[in-house]
Amino acid sequence: MNKKLKILNICSARIQYPGGAEKVIWELSHFISKQGHDVTILQTDLYEKGHEWKAIENKDGVNIITCKNDRFVKGFGYSRDFKKKLKEIWEDFDIIHVFGHGRFTTDYSLRFLKNKKPVIYTSNGFFHDKKYGRVKKLYNRFFKSALHNIVFCTALTELERNEYLQLGVPDEKIRIIPAWIDSKKFKIRKIDRKKLLKKYGLEDKKTLLYVGRVHETRGAHHVVEAIKDLDFNFIIAGRDADLSERIRNRVNDLGISKRVKLLGEVSDKQLNEVYSFADAFVLFSAWEGFGIVVIEAMASGLPVIVSDRGSLPTLVKNGENGLIAKFPDVDELRDKIELLFSDKRLENKIRKNGLKFVKNFEYSNVAKRFESLYYEAIGK
Repeated sequence: MNKKLKILNICSARIQYPGGAEKVIWELSHFISKQGHDVTILQTDLYEKGHEWKAIENKDGVNIITCKNDRFVKGFGYSRDFKKKLKEIWEDFDIIHVFGHGRFTTDYSLRFLKNKKPVIYTSNGFFHDKKYGRVKKLYNRFFKSALHNIVFCTALTELERNEYLQLGVPDEKIRIIPAWIDSKKFKIRKIDRKKLLKKYGLEDKKTLLYVGRVHETRGAHHVVEAIKDLDFNFIIAGRDADLSERIRNRVNDLGISKRVKLLGEVSDKQLNEVYSFADAFVLFSAWEGFGIVVIEAMASGLPVIVSDRGSLPTLVKNGENGLIAKFPDVDELRDKIELLFSDKRLENKIRKNGLKFVKNFEYSNVAKRFESLYYEAIGK
């Protein structure tokens, strides 16, 4: 029988923060804890200046320690409390799992823990935007040395695996473990569709949905341009990242505010509602490290339309479990939307295949792979 492990998970932002990476870290921590292991999360309040939080708490059996972030530094962060706390507690753990790329918590942890404990590293995405090209090149020079003593790196996709290889990580140290979902949270529900559409101020017509940060790289503004002359609704659900006002102004200029709604950050209940009455999901982004929202949409029974960037073509096979439009071709995106809603047979085929595909990402199955990796790491 394998022994009970003491595991420290390190992340830059609070797991309560509404981000995909934070949600995955929490779900992994919670699952591993339920297997009988002692799990602690060490995090900072990056992104949440001014919010109230407890320095130490226990959530469903997982210990959570939150440190104050002192400086934002364009998302890199810096925390004196984090440095102090890690120095205090690192010896208490059998293995340490560090999450995030281009973050102070990652860089400091990897260097401080060198040759001290077995460390697993998960990037949760690398720099990808062209405007970060010089930053990426410079940062990676320093980051390479921090990866030398890591036992394993985990990649979400083959694309991330290649990033690790370019950073000099030996292939035998890389494990591809995808992101995951709890499909029970996104199951198809019986609803009063007309009632819900009315609740959100929408007319009874075909409805597209986008879920995620409202940021230029995620492409919601391109979807607005694609559907401006089509008689469809479009819902944008997610926290603003400096794009919402621009979209709102454009929607008003086009005179389509009755069928394009920006909901802002939504609760789990609202998320389930919009997934249940939407007719299709669209993610027309400039890049995706993984695209977990695509899997969530499929699990909710929605046909998906995605861009051809990043890992999205590895999740979606065009015409089988979704449609792919070339980024940033708005005309092609519009054509794919019209094709989906004009061909019921295709729509049903994509929906059915999507529901089959998501079984590969059931969180209990994927999380068990991390548990096995932890045992393998401490055995080295």
